[in-house]
Amino acid sequence: MDKKLLEQLAARAEQKEKDRLEVKTFSVGGVDMLFHKPAQADQLDYVEAINEASGARDSVAVSVSLIYDCCRDLQDPALHEALGVTDPYDTVRRLMDIREIDKLGAALARWIGLLPDSDGEQSRAEQLEAAAKN
Repeated sequence: MDKKLLEQLAARAEQKEKDRLEVKTFSVGGVDMLFHKPAQADQLDYVEAINEASGARDSVAVSVSLIYDCCRDLQDPALHEALGVTDPYDTVRRLMDIREIDKLGAALARWIGLLPDSDGEQSRAEQLEAAAKN
């Protein structure tokens, strides 16, 4: 193998690992929290769920899972107890309204690379709101 190609591929693998470990701050109900990217196998599950989503209910359910699974702070049992939730995913629903869930879910999906990174892309709620105005 060409030495230059080998170096390029090694650099690409190193960058990919750095990207995988990247964390980013997003707001959850007005509180800034750290989010991490899911493993590749989990990303495939999310891509399938996004593609199979047939409406707003399904889209929001995918967003709830993505938000919860990518934020370790939301997975804290003490928080679940404080909020009085038995299903840990209800933590997201207790802290955010549907519009916030949809918007954050779309932002996370774009950051992770599950959706195209487009400035003009709207969340499902924003699309429905725009359609209702017309």
